[in-house]
Amino acid sequence: MKPSSSSVSEEDEEANTSAKWSAGSDGSITCAPKELGGCGDCMLELKRILPQNRITDLEQKAEAFLASYDNSPRVSKCRCSALETDMTRKTASRSGSSDNYLFCPRSLDVLKEEELLHFQEHWRRGEPVVVRNALDNTPGLSWEPMVMWRALCENLDSTASSKMSEVKAIDCLANCEVEISTRHFFEGYSKGRTYGNFWPEMLKLKDWPPSDKFEDLLPRHCDEFISALPFQEYSDPRTGILNIAAKLPEELIKPDLGPKTYIAYGIPDELGRGDSVTKLHCDMSDAVNILTHTTEVTLSQEQISAVKDLKQKHKEQNKLEEQGTEENGIDCSHEEEGMNMPEILSYENEQNHDQSGSALWDIFRREDVPKLEEYLRKHSKEFRHTFCCPVTKVYHPIHDQSCYLTVEHKRKLKDEFGIEPWTFVQKLGEAVFIPAGCPHQVRNLKSCTKVAVDFVSPENIHECLRLTEEFRQLPKNHKAREDKLESDIWIKLGGMGI
Repeated sequence: MKPSSSSVSEEDEEANTSAKWSAGSDGSITCAPKELGGCGDCMLELKRILPQNRITDLEQKAEAFLASYDNSPRVSKCRCSALETDMTRKTASRSGSSDNYLFCPRSLDVLKEEELLHFQEHWRRGEPVVVRNALDNTPGLSWEPMVMWRALCENLDSTASSKMSEVKAIDCLANCEVEISTRHFFEGYSKGRTYGNFWPEMLKLKDWPPSDKFEDLLPRHCDEFISALPFQEYSDPRTGILNIAAKLPEELIKPDLGPKTYIAYGIPDELGRGDSVTKLHCDMSDAVNILTHTTEVTLSQEQISAVKDLKQKHKEQNKLEEQGTEENGIDCSHEEEGMNMPEILSYENEQNHDQSGSALWDIFRREDVPKLEEYLRKHSKEFRHTFCCPVTKVYHPIHDQSCYLTVEHKRKLKDEFGIEPWTFVQKLGEAVFIPAGCPHQVRNLKSCTKVAVDFVSPENIHECLRLTEEFRQLPKNHKAREDKLESDIWIKLGGMGI
């Protein structure tokens, strides 16, 4: 008679219970007995990943370096954050503030040693930096998406090339993925796409081609991008001497720092719904983003008229939803305050837009984050996210990446909490440096191709580690937690005593 499965499992359990696995008298440990799944013969060896005395050596080198360094308190001589010069750009109108201007040097200037020190003055204060004409120092490869696609196909075999014939893009109105042929996506990039009611269809590709393959699939573009990076002591992902992430030991798995490509549609007018945006979020590492290509899409008069009518309907719908919210005890009405809103820098209110501007950035100061979070929680139901529905649940007002502050919201934010972001328009060829821990959002005013790379600067390593712990507190299935903690680099850095 064949024994039942239950009787077999009982016998195995008895055998496992009788098996013994213990250390030898000298402390050695053999492989587990066969009854427990091992071989019972081999001697187990405990091996270290890092060389012996690794941490001690690092500490001694650091102490020796520190002893040779002039550690006397530095007196900051830079005052350009409060002045308008040929190397600054006004980006905020905070009263009584000394940081309304951002450092904005030319790419040729950053090669000078004194400009690196100038950059460090602003960087250690947690201020973004914009470098102009970053592409002027490159051979001049075309970053037009169709050209990139053809170059990519040349580096693939026929099977792989056919797989690249379709892409998964993000529909900005529904905030969900849609499958579309690569050719149709890139045609829409230059000519525009619309829904049946003439509302602009805004699509974006994030991380195309995949950043872990960028160097292999587009080697010439990758080399040109890295050569264009300003302040390469920090930003070079391969050899930056002040990029801590590039200095990790070879035996450790390094994170994917990029380069990463972002290709998205855009139009100048703020739609209020379905804009081509990167919603408010916060990165746990430093980053630099270069605008490599733009093209302007012109709407027809018929489409402009239809959009105007639809925006009015959206406004009426918002009022009805706000009235329902007020009935539940939450006051969302700001009609009476509209005439008394404080002044903010706004692209939408400028009479003569700079035609070379292509992407509207809002970057918040770290010290303003608590007030920003409070505002977002208070007004969370006024924002729309998945399938353009109002936000109903907030885990973390910034890390949820479900909010984009329109010009109206930015006015209310300043009126209620007295804070405003650095607001500026990125032009073709400009590189934007974003410090870790600074929440930011972007809206495309034209169809844009941007390439970005992450890095970890000594000035911001503690902010990186603080944010790591903050992300770890998010629910386990939270998208931001999954994306940001895909590599345990920050735990490794902390364990190395950095």
